[in-house]
Amino acid sequence: MKYIDADGHVEECLPTFSDKYLDPAFRPLRPTVIGRDGLAYWVIDEQMFPRRVGKGCNNLGTPASYDGKPTRHTALKPDRIESMELTDISARLHSMDEEEIAIQVVYPSLFLAYPLTSNTALASALYSSYNRWLGDRLGGNERIKWAAIANLDDVGAAAQQVHEAKSLGACAVMVLGTAGDLTFDHPTLLPFFAALAETNLPLAVHVGWSCPALNNIYSHIYPSGVIAFLVPVMMGMVALISGGVLDRFPDLRVTFLEAGCQWVHFVLERMDHRFRRTRNQLSTFHSQTAPRHDLPPMDYVRKGNLFFSTEADDVLLPQVIDLVGEDHMVFGSDMPHGDREPFVVRKVKERTDISDSAKLKILESNPARLYGLSL
Repeated sequence: MKYIDADGHVEECLPTFSDKYLDPAFRPLRPTVIGRDGLAYWVIDEQMFPRRVGKGCNNLGTPASYDGKPTRHTALKPDRIESMELTDISARLHSMDEEEIAIQVVYPSLFLAYPLTSNTALASALYSSYNRWLGDRLGGNERIKWAAIANLDDVGAAAQQVHEAKSLGACAVMVLGTAGDLTFDHPTLLPFFAALAETNLPLAVHVGWSCPALNNIYSHIYPSGVIAFLVPVMMGMVALISGGVLDRFPDLRVTFLEAGCQWVHFVLERMDHRFRRTRNQLSTFHSQTAPRHDLPPMDYVRKGNLFFSTEADDVLLPQVIDLVGEDHMVFGSDMPHGDREPFVVRKVKERTDISDSAKLKILESNPARLYGLSL
């Protein structure tokens, strides 16, 4: 079987922003890496990442090394540094082989935090540098695919990044669950979604600290990792449906990654409840309260364009499959992040509460359809 990992990661490293990929105008502002107490941090526009304590805290796997040596937290991981940073493709392929993964789609680590800088032009340059770096590292690779990123703070640049990503060989475009403090249905974002439609690239809505209004509530990483990190994915799905984005772009494929699947029942049920109430009652009092989308929320799932990722041990996976159908589920290993559990493909295969056909679709045919991969 050709099991497909719909959500792996790379730990960015200094070559990510090297002269080969970073716009010359921004080389004086190039991110650097510093070491502190056996750990490493990015310095971007005079700010350190990750910000593990304090208001707006976040926790990222990158940078995984300093002066060519693994950091303290990296040394605890099962993967080699060359695999984490994709400096040696064969090292990552070895890790994939050990875990029965035939194809893996790689996502960023550093760009799970927002904002990296208040300088919008610099941010766009960093996003583009990342895309060019991975396009160069993985171009033509049959087993390791990659998702590009786009800076929604500059919608014109984001649309250009989508088109460049297509030419570089990306199989998806990743955003976090909000565009900063804007939701996806904000009208200024339409050129980005139009670019996705023009290139036929799927949208990957990934967990991350995307919404400063949420991020800055928290100064401890534990509750931040529950709310500020995960909730924007739910906000993303609500905005795409309730704001009419999926009506305007009906062929857009969308996946929601690394939040597990156990939220899907709750959000869809609440959306359906509010849809019926606002359509049937509130809109009779004020026309502007009427829903801005045409169909009941579950109908957008039934159309077949929405995909939800599951964790190997999501208790409610059978119920989610009953709700959305086994054709809408994918699986991600989170390799090589430190909180991942190794050999999770095996755990999915060993589950006794879902059918063999569901397992095959989750691990193979669904991610292939999502990303447009040939098996």
